[in-house]
Amino acid sequence: MSTRRSHLAGLGLTAAGVAVAATAAPTPAQAQPDPPADPLALVARRTELTLPELPALGVPYVCLLDLFDEADAQVGTATAGATVVGVTVDGPVVLASVVLHLADGEIHYQRVMDRFGDFPRAAVGAILGGTGSYQDATGEVDITWPDEEQIDLLVRTPG
Repeated sequence: MSTRRSHLAGLGLTAAGVAVAATAAPTPAQAQPDPPADPLALVARRTELTLPELPALGVPYVCLLDLFDEADAQVGTATAGATVVGVTVDGPVVLASVVLHLADGEIHYQRVMDRFGDFPRAAVGAILGGTGSYQDATGEVDITWPDEEQIDLLVRTPG
């Protein structure tokens, strides 16, 4: 066998040996996701809304809210910046970025919702992050509107 063929054959055997060793090596255990933390239940009561009665596509608006815990104690405020992203015969569809301002930091989430139909209305928002105690926040916010002035929020994050 020529020297060149020997080298190529040796490289082939070496590569095959590495491939066998790699497949035979034990794999580390997959990291398990953190169990869900207890959800944070909040009630938001609207204090300001700039959405016009007959909004057009692309119209921006702001909603300001006070936040309360389950004992009805005020625990913060919320600010929503929203844009009308669809207009139907029944009413507008809006995209909103919401910031929950709490004593130990902020939770930022985003959601799309239909602003029409009978109450209660519901939507789910995606948590985009936060500040302070919530700087690594991920998860979802379950949103329920029992009526025009109140919003029930259930903030669900991994533990």
